[in-house]
Amino acid sequence: DASVMADSDSVKVEKEIDLLECFKSLQTTGRFIEENQFHCDKCNCKRDATWSVALQRRPQSLLISLRRTLWNPEKGVHKDSRRVKFPVELDASQLLEMENDKTSPVDAFEGCHYSLISVVSHSGSSPFVGHYISWCRVDGVNGKKWYLFNDSSVTRASEANVLEAEAFILLYERRGLPSAG
Repeated sequence: DASVMADSDSVKVEKEIDLLECFKSLQTTGRFIEENQFHCDKCNCKRDATWSVALQRRPQSLLISLRRTLWNPEKGVHKDSRRVKFPVELDASQLLEMENDKTSPVDAFEGCHYSLISVVSHSGSSPFVGHYISWCRVDGVNGKKWYLFNDSSVTRASEANVLEAEAFILLYERRGLPSAG
């Protein structure tokens, strides 16, 4: 399979992962048990506990920070360089728990659809050193254009370049609302 490769430890690691799969992995339920029990502030004791993550609101701006650090005994802390596939237009309806939402279907559609407006990328082999650059979309009278911001240099960029970036931070803006600029 082209999406799987073996690293030096003979452990299969995916070359790329989809942004929605990242969200879905967060939405699973976990348990704090045995040596990882949760410390309860009320009773001042360690207790078994469960945790889960749910997105319940539709923010105007959706800032997604991707965890790019891994740890294992052989390498210690190291950078996760897997490519995260992310869309320009994000349908977040499957990520939001909206069963108690009383909005109209039109509002629900517009409220769950986001447009990518910025990507921050880190180049370098370590999470501790490297260089950050950013792509930003500028909406003007001549349409939407992407720009690459690299220190004091600003150049035009293609959407394809943006989508190939090793994303560290993604900024989406809810569709249907005025632009922040």
